[in-house]
Amino acid sequence: MSEPQHPTDVPEVSRARRRWLLPVAGLAVAVAVPLITVIATGSDPERAAVRYAAAPTSPPPTTDAAPPRASPVPARTATPTATPTATPSRASTPTRRPTPARSPVAPAPRHRATTTTPKPRCTPAGVVDVVQVFTYGVVKVAARTNGEWTDQLCPGERIRVFWATYSRTSDGGAKLYKSQVRYLDRAAPTWTMQLVVPGKCGDSWYVVAGNWSIPQTLKPGVVPFGQGKLNWETGGGPC
Repeated sequence: MSEPQHPTDVPEVSRARRRWLLPVAGLAVAVAVPLITVIATGSDPERAAVRYAAAPTSPPPTTDAAPPRASPVPARTATPTATPTATPSRASTPTRRPTPARSPVAPAPRHRATTTTPKPRCTPAGVVDVVQVFTYGVVKVAARTNGEWTDQLCPGERIRVFWATYSRTSDGGAKLYKSQVRYLDRAAPTWTMQLVVPGKCGDSWYVVAGNWSIPQTLKPGVVPFGQGKLNWETGGGPC
């Protein structure tokens, strides 16, 4: 009867080599398969990707380790939804009432800021001015009819104008020597008169406007015609 054969002890070195050779061999297979696939497909990356995906891979070694726990999925927080705000529609906007159209009003004409002289008013019986005083027996008078001054001669009226000269008497008075009367109106508003004087010592003369009477004699020291005198010389003083 033969003795049973005892198992031959494998040295520890051999066991250690087996342990690391198995994983290396598996890794080499995993790398060689996709490399061969890429070479076979050429430069088409899409086909390589498809074949590489379809190539069977060695199943991972099973271990007795417990399956990994599924990580808890965080609960989704409720995303706050935007509360719709009420947007006022155009219809809700208050509309203005149409303003009634006003009739166009013509603007008032602007007047120039110039001082205007009021139109002279006429004066009954008018006013006569001396244009030229007594010069060698000549006197010129004129009624106001040009509108430049007040006291204009009223339409349809005329002014009585006259001149009268006197010579001195022995008692110191005077007597009428010469006289002439004329009327001024708008048709003939001026008069250039030629006075006739005695040419003696103490002569007197008067140019008058108005309805004054012409006296024939004058008492000593009397000056006639009041405020109607326009231009005059009384002839007073010693001779």
